[in-house]
Formats: sequence, structure tokens, C-alpha cells
Amino acid sequence: MRVLYLCNDPGIDLARQSGGAIHIRSFVHALNELGHEVTIVACSAPGSSPSLAADLRAIVCPAQLAGWNRSLARALRAANRAVGRTPRRSPDAVRALHNLTFFHAALRAARQFNPDFIYERYSLWAVAGLFVARELSIPLVLEVNSPLAYEQQHYRSGLTCPPLARGVEGAIWRKADLIIAVSESLRSHMLRAGVESERVRVLPNAVNGRLFHADLDGIPVRERFKLKDRFVVGFVGSFKRWHGVDLLLAAFRDLHQKGASSHLLLVGDGPLRLQYEEEVQKAGLAQAVTFAGAVSHQDVPGYLAAMDVAVAPYPALEDFYYSPLKLFEYMAAGRAVVASRIGQAAEILMDGDTGLLFEPGDRAGLVDRIQRFWRDAGLRQEMGRRASAACSTRTWSQNAARLIGWVEPQIQQFRGDCREHRAPA
Repeated sequence: MRVLYLCNDPGIDLARQSGGAIHIRSFVHALNELGHEVTIVACSAPGSSPSLAADLRAIVCPAQLAGWNRSLARALRAANRAVGRTPRRSPDAVRALHNLTFFHAALRAARQFNPDFIYERYSLWAVAGLFVARELSIPLVLEVNSPLAYEQQHYRSGLTCPPLARGVEGAIWRKADLIIAVSESLRSHMLRAGVESERVRVLPNAVNGRLFHADLDGIPVRERFKLKDRFVVGFVGSFKRWHGVDLLLAAFRDLHQKGASSHLLLVGDGPLRLQYEEEVQKAGLAQAVTFAGAVSHQDVPGYLAAMDVAVAPYPALEDFYYSPLKLFEYMAAGRAVVASRIGQAAEILMDGDTGLLFEPGDRAGLVDRIQRFWRDAGLRQEMGRRASAACSTRTWSQNAARLIGWVEPQIQQFRGDCREHRAPA
């Protein structure tokens, strides 16, 4: 089958290590492994296309912002700074206007590739994929990882016109032929927006089982950071407020007072890193906390293997619609996992069987769960083994196979409609 994969998000560069880029690369690899051909149209820089194409075994067609649109972005960022607003790298108007460029790039690629269907990672203001699908009379499958209008308004730098953004988002969702939502909570967002229930399938994130598994060697990382004989508590992810690293730092202060051999290993980067580093310095924990920085996805398993306990300390968010990629990777790597009892995290991790849960925001509860693992090495090993086994059915290849099974009837229906339309009266 031929799949045209679209990512109309200027903020995602497929060559980088963001969660979105990793997700896309993992899914494209999985489609290839199943024997499907993939062409990608994305906003990545043209210079990265040859290496990306070789790595992904796919054609990569860059669709960067046009020069005039980049100039507009610079002007809008300058205007936002002048009035004291946080400037976005690609403001709403820039993203909306980018549909003009992206539509032509995607349509050109589609006509050369002749895809059976379009698979698009939903992006705010991105309507081009829908128009290409209608132009070619093929199904549009829309992967939705979050309600971006809500997320941009509540957790990021805001929207220029929230009602319009929500209206456009809802229209795109309702017109897609099939929606892949990564959580049940997200599916509820779709239904409230008027999407027909039979058009929505729930497919949580997954893991690369060849990269993340229980037989990993953490000694090189422990030696590099001088963690021999330390009880290592770890976190992998971006330093943003909805990931709960502030709670983890507070809990670690309590934990370290109970045992000086404890160490916190933080892997990742983000806008709050400087703030967290300052907090660690003020607390006198600089020798007990390691900020490893951002690392390549290929190197993450080695860092996980260096951890005795891996933590996903999500705060008490009003609407937890995420599918936490880090949790799948923690589990597949055979770590002893501690996570907040919230959203899909509480559905994936079985408390007392494949990990330990605590109530979101409960600092004492988090300390307690980590201590339970600290006191009992056998418990860590057993729960890590069970967690890894539980993730054996949550691979990207299995996700890709389920997608193909769902979209095949859509393709047959479109082909039948086309034959009927062409048939003589």
C-alpha cells in the first residue's frame, strides 16, 4: 500500500529529537517493515532530506515556509515582543498562510506517488491535507495527539483568535474520513466537537521493542556520571510544566535527606531547565542531581538502564488527554516505574503489578513509592520484568498493522464510489 504522510507543522523538524519527530519516524519505520511505501511531506529543512530518506526508506519532500511567510513571522514576533507578549516561532497567521505552500507541495508529491490514502499528523490551522485528499478522492486519516486549540490557549503562548481556531479545528476533525486518537479522553474531545463516533479509533502511543528492552547496559552511563553504588531515580522528557519535574525535584529533596546515596538523573531539555538548575543549586543538591541534557533517541535506552527507578510525575491537569510516550519506553526497558494516577498513565501502568502509582501532586506519596523500590531490589526487578512483558504488545509495528486494517475498508469504499461516479448512465 502507498501512504502519503503529511506533517504541516513548522515546529516539527523530522531530523531532530522532539517527541513529535520521534513519533513520526517510528511510525514510518513500522509501515516500511510491513511492506508499505511511504512518501513524507513535512516542514523539515531541504538539507536534511537525503539522510532522512535513507534512514526512513521513504521519499521526503520538504515544504518549508515561503520567504514572504518567514518575513511575516519575523515581523509578528517583533511586534509581540514590543507589547510584552511571548513570541511564537510560527504565529497563527503564519501557520494558516503556510497552507498555500503546503497544499502545492503535498499535491505535487501525491500526483507523483499516487497514494492509496493520506495519513496526516494533525497540526493547528492545517487544512491543506484535507483539500489534497478531496482533490484526489482518497481517504484522509488524521492522527490527533492533542486538542491543539485548547492546548495552545491553556498551556502554551495563547491564540490570536481562540473561537476561530476551535472552529477550524472542529471542521477538520469532522471532515476527516478516519481519526486516530491517542487516548479515550481525546476521543471524548472529538465527540464533543461533533465527530461521528464510528470515525474515531483510539490507538495509544507505542515503543520500538528493538531499541527499548530489558537487556540494556547502564554501566557506561553510570561510569560517565560517577553513579557507582548510587540509587538512581530518573526522568526522561522535556522540562515543561505539565511534565511535573518540579514535583520530582521537591520529592527528591525529601528523599535525599533520608539517604545521601540517592541520585537524581534528569535526561532532557526545555524552557524550565534553567529554573530547575537554579533550584537545585539553592537546595545544595548540585552533587546529587545530574542534568544530562538532551540526548539522541538512540541513546535514551542506555540512560534508562542506568536508572533504578524511572518516574513520570504528571501534575493534576484538568484534562489529561496525552498518551505518555515516556511511560511505554520506561516499561519496555524493564525499569521500576513510578507514575501519577492520571489519564492513560493509570490505564497503562497496573498499580502493584507493572509499577507503582501515586496521586498527582502528592509529594509524600511520590517519596513513599520511590522508597518502596529503594528498600526492595527484588520488587524492582520483578515489576520491571512484568512492565517489559506488558509492553511486548505495544509496538509501533502492531499500531501500523491496526491502522492498515482500519483504513482498508475506507479505501475500498472510495474506489467503489469513484467507479460508480465514472460509470455511464
